[in-house]
Amino acid sequence: MIYSYFPDCLKIAEVKLLYKKGDITSTTNYRPIALLTVFSKVLEKATDSTLSHHLHTSNIMVTEQYSFVKGISTENAAFRLTDCVFKSINQKMHAGGIFSDLVNAFDCINHEILLAKLDIYGIRGVSADKLKSYLTNRKQKVAVKSPNTNQNFLSYWETLKHGVPQGSILGPLLFIMYTYK
Repeated sequence: MIYSYFPDCLKIAEVKLLYKKGDITSTTNYRPIALLTVFSKVLEKATDSTLSHHLHTSNIMVTEQYSFVKGISTENAAFRLTDCVFKSINQKMHAGGIFSDLVNAFDCINHEILLAKLDIYGIRGVSADKLKSYLTNRKQKVAVKSPNTNQNFLSYWETLKHGVPQGSILGPLLFIMYTYK
Protein backbone atom coordinates (compact mmCIF):
# COMPACT_ATOMS: atom_id res chain seq x y z
CA MET A 1 0.00 0.00 0.00
CA ILE A 2 1.30 3.47 -0.90
CA TYR A 3 0.82 6.15 1.72
CA SER A 4 0.30 9.76 0.72
CA TYR A 5 1.24 11.26 4.06
CA PHE A 6 4.29 11.59 6.24
CA PRO A 7 3.38 10.84 9.88
CA ASP A 8 3.48 13.85 12.22
CA CYS A 9 5.42 11.88 14.83
CA LEU A 10 8.30 11.70 12.32
CA LYS A 11 8.26 15.45 11.62
CA ILE A 12 9.85 16.57 14.86
CA ALA A 13 13.44 17.68 15.23
CA GLU A 14 15.78 18.97 17.86
CA VAL A 15 18.13 21.50 16.31
CA LYS A 16 21.68 21.54 17.64
CA LEU A 17 24.08 24.32 16.82
CA LEU A 18 27.46 23.02 15.64
CA TYR A 19 30.40 25.34 16.16
CA LYS A 20 32.33 26.05 12.94
CA LYS A 21 35.15 28.48 13.75
CA GLY A 22 35.89 31.96 15.05
CA ASP A 23 34.40 33.75 18.02
CA ILE A 24 32.39 31.25 20.10
CA THR A 25 30.03 34.02 21.24
CA SER A 26 29.01 34.97 17.68
CA THR A 27 25.86 33.16 16.49
CA THR A 28 27.08 33.37 12.87
CA ASN A 29 29.84 30.90 13.71
CA TYR A 30 27.38 28.06 14.34
CA ARG A 31 25.57 25.80 11.88
CA PRO A 32 22.13 24.44 12.75
CA ILE A 33 21.63 20.69 12.30
CA ALA A 34 18.22 19.07 12.73
CA LEU A 35 18.39 15.78 14.59
CA LEU A 36 15.61 13.64 13.15
CA THR A 37 14.27 10.22 14.10
CA VAL A 38 15.73 7.13 12.46
CA PHE A 39 12.32 6.15 11.07
CA SER A 40 12.01 9.59 9.49
CA LYS A 41 15.31 9.06 7.69
CA VAL A 42 14.16 5.64 6.40
CA LEU A 43 11.02 7.16 4.84
CA GLU A 44 13.03 10.12 3.54
CA LYS A 45 15.56 7.79 1.88
CA ALA A 46 12.81 5.89 0.06
CA THR A 47 11.20 9.15 -1.08
CA ASP A 48 14.59 10.59 -2.07
CA SER A 49 15.38 7.52 -4.21
CA THR A 50 12.03 7.70 -6.02
CA LEU A 51 12.26 11.46 -6.56
CA SER A 52 15.90 11.27 -7.76
CA HIS A 53 15.01 8.50 -10.19
CA HIS A 54 12.15 10.59 -11.63
CA LEU A 55 14.37 13.67 -12.00
CA HIS A 56 17.11 11.74 -13.79
CA THR A 57 14.88 9.65 -16.08
CA SER A 58 12.85 12.73 -17.03
CA ASN A 59 16.06 14.69 -17.80
CA ILE A 60 15.09 17.39 -15.31
CA MET A 61 18.47 17.36 -13.53
CA VAL A 62 20.95 19.57 -15.38
CA THR A 63 24.54 18.47 -16.01
CA GLU A 64 25.78 21.61 -14.26
CA GLN A 65 24.35 20.40 -10.93
CA TYR A 66 27.33 19.45 -8.76
CA SER A 67 26.10 19.74 -5.21
CA PHE A 68 23.96 17.11 -3.51
CA VAL A 69 24.18 14.68 -6.45
CA LYS A 70 25.30 11.10 -5.87
CA GLY A 71 28.67 10.32 -7.47
CA ILE A 72 29.49 13.97 -8.23
CA SER A 73 31.58 16.22 -6.01
CA THR A 74 32.78 19.77 -5.79
CA GLU A 75 36.02 18.55 -7.36
CA ASN A 76 34.04 17.95 -10.56
CA ALA A 77 32.76 21.54 -10.40
CA ALA A 78 36.26 22.93 -9.78
CA PHE A 79 37.66 20.91 -12.71
CA ARG A 80 34.90 22.09 -15.06
CA LEU A 81 35.37 25.71 -14.00
CA THR A 82 39.14 25.70 -14.50
CA ASP A 83 38.75 23.85 -17.80
CA CYS A 84 36.32 26.50 -19.10
CA VAL A 85 38.55 29.35 -17.92
CA PHE A 86 41.65 27.86 -19.57
CA LYS A 87 39.78 27.23 -22.82
CA SER A 88 38.58 30.84 -22.84
CA ILE A 89 42.09 32.17 -22.17
CA ASN A 90 43.56 29.95 -24.90
CA GLN A 91 40.98 31.31 -27.35
CA LYS A 92 41.81 34.88 -26.23
CA MET A 93 38.32 35.33 -24.83
CA HIS A 94 37.28 36.89 -21.54
CA ALA A 95 36.31 34.66 -18.64
CA GLY A 96 34.28 35.69 -15.62
CA GLY A 97 32.32 34.18 -12.82
CA ILE A 98 29.68 35.04 -10.30
CA PHE A 99 29.79 33.23 -6.99
CA SER A 100 27.35 33.44 -4.13
CA ASP A 101 27.12 31.93 -0.69
CA LEU A 102 23.51 31.12 0.09
CA VAL A 103 23.48 31.67 3.84
CA ASN A 104 20.62 29.87 5.60
CA ALA A 105 19.32 28.77 2.20
CA PHE A 106 17.49 25.70 3.52
CA ASP A 107 15.58 27.90 5.98
CA CYS A 108 14.23 30.22 3.28
CA ILE A 109 12.33 27.74 1.11
CA ASN A 110 8.70 28.74 0.58
CA HIS A 111 6.63 25.54 0.66
CA GLU A 112 3.95 26.75 -1.78
CA ILE A 113 6.55 27.76 -4.38
CA LEU A 114 8.40 24.45 -3.93
CA LEU A 115 5.20 22.40 -4.35
CA ALA A 116 4.27 24.41 -7.47
CA LYS A 117 7.71 23.72 -8.95
CA LEU A 118 7.44 20.02 -8.15
CA ASP A 119 4.11 19.98 -10.01
CA ILE A 120 5.82 21.54 -13.05
CA TYR A 121 8.40 18.74 -12.90
CA GLY A 122 5.67 16.10 -12.93
CA ILE A 123 5.51 15.33 -9.20
CA ARG A 124 1.76 14.90 -8.73
CA GLY A 125 -0.83 12.72 -7.03
CA VAL A 126 0.30 10.52 -4.15
CA SER A 127 3.93 11.67 -4.47
CA ALA A 128 2.96 15.34 -4.29
CA ASP A 129 0.63 14.66 -1.37
CA LYS A 130 3.42 12.89 0.52
CA LEU A 131 5.86 15.75 -0.06
CA LYS A 132 3.24 18.31 0.99
CA SER A 133 2.65 16.27 4.14
CA TYR A 134 6.43 16.06 4.71
CA LEU A 135 6.73 19.85 4.57
CA THR A 136 3.69 20.84 6.62
CA ASN A 137 3.21 20.66 10.38
CA ARG A 138 6.93 20.14 11.07
CA LYS A 139 7.93 20.99 14.62
CA GLN A 140 11.31 21.76 16.08
CA LYS A 141 12.98 23.04 19.18
CA VAL A 142 16.47 24.44 19.47
CA ALA A 143 19.05 23.21 21.96
CA VAL A 144 21.79 25.67 22.86
CA LYS A 145 24.75 24.93 25.08
CA SER A 146 26.20 27.92 26.91
CA PRO A 147 29.91 28.24 26.06
CA ASN A 148 30.64 29.61 29.52
CA THR A 149 28.73 27.21 31.78
CA ASN A 150 28.14 24.16 29.51
CA GLN A 151 24.50 24.42 30.56
CA ASN A 152 21.90 23.33 27.97
CA PHE A 153 18.95 25.53 27.11
CA LEU A 154 15.92 24.34 25.13
CA SER A 155 13.42 26.47 23.26
CA TYR A 156 9.70 25.73 23.05
CA TRP A 157 8.38 23.55 20.23
CA GLU A 158 7.55 25.69 17.19
CA THR A 159 5.82 24.78 13.93
CA LEU A 160 7.89 25.63 10.86
CA LYS A 161 6.23 27.86 8.28
CA HIS A 162 8.97 27.53 5.63
CA GLY A 163 12.26 25.75 4.99
CA VAL A 164 13.45 22.16 4.96
CA PRO A 165 15.36 20.51 7.80
CA GLN A 166 19.12 20.88 7.55
CA GLY A 167 20.54 17.45 8.25
CA SER A 168 17.66 15.66 6.52
CA ILE A 169 18.02 13.33 3.54
CA LEU A 170 15.33 15.03 1.43
CA GLY A 171 16.38 18.61 2.22
CA PRO A 172 19.21 18.91 -0.33
CA LEU A 173 17.17 17.46 -3.20
CA LEU A 174 14.19 19.67 -2.39
CA PHE A 175 16.53 22.67 -2.26
CA ILE A 176 17.89 21.81 -5.71
CA MET A 177 14.37 21.61 -7.12
CA TYR A 178 13.48 24.92 -5.46
CA THR A 179 16.42 26.71 -7.10
CA TYR A 180 15.75 25.38 -10.61
CA LYS A 181 14.03 27.79 -12.97
